[in-house]
Amino acid sequence: MMNEEEVAEAINEKFREGVRKWMDEEQAKRDKAIFHVSSFVYGCIRKVWYEEKYSDKIAPVDEEGLLRMWIGVKLHETPITDWHETPIWIDFPVKSFGGRLDEIFEIDGKKILIDKKFVNKLPISMNDHYFKQIMYYAALLLYSKEIVVDGVGIHYMLPTVSYKSVKREQTFVKFVSKKEILETGEEIKRMVYSLLSHLETDTLPEPKRSWYCDYCPYINSCNADSLEYISKDVFEAVK
Repeated sequence: MMNEEEVAEAINEKFREGVRKWMDEEQAKRDKAIFHVSSFVYGCIRKVWYEEKYSDKIAPVDEEGLLRMWIGVKLHETPITDWHETPIWIDFPVKSFGGRLDEIFEIDGKKILIDKKFVNKLPISMNDHYFKQIMYYAALLLYSKEIVVDGVGIHYMLPTVSYKSVKREQTFVKFVSKKEILETGEEIKRMVYSLLSHLETDTLPEPKRSWYCDYCPYINSCNADSLEYISKDVFEAVK
């Protein structure tokens, strides 16, 4: 017969099983015909190449990571504006590039595109990769719906409420021009066409080394492949 602690742990495992099942269902629903915005925000085409070619190489998400993802998705489900979770995309050969925007607010006659992020600690400024992501959405909005926003922003929220916490949310907004949005659109085109070329020729793109490498699910494959290519280059040089 199980004691109280064993029963409690069995219940914990049931919760973990539920979250894992949810994750599997979410992955199954993910549109395979679209390059997702979130895959490109770190600027590494090699990461997206691995996603397309060798998704089975991805390291499994740990229990803590699964729980964070589940909390974030569930908190995103509440609509704030009529634009909530609107799908937007640009068509390319073979696949489209797109995602779902969070919200668009109209403040003082200006359209402000906002992405919601749930964090453990409120930042002091807008993160660069989050700014890049929201600019991708601004470009998608312009190309797909001919809507030009006047600004973009990130609304950060703590997923837990503490009575000791003075502040539980923080919004950063940056006004942007149509020119900046169009330039972002050109950046998207360059990246997607480069990726499509590498996929067609089955050649490995150059990696973009950054702090994100430590968190990339393909880091082991990337390091091994990079070492192999470096070794070949050295061999050719001394041959």
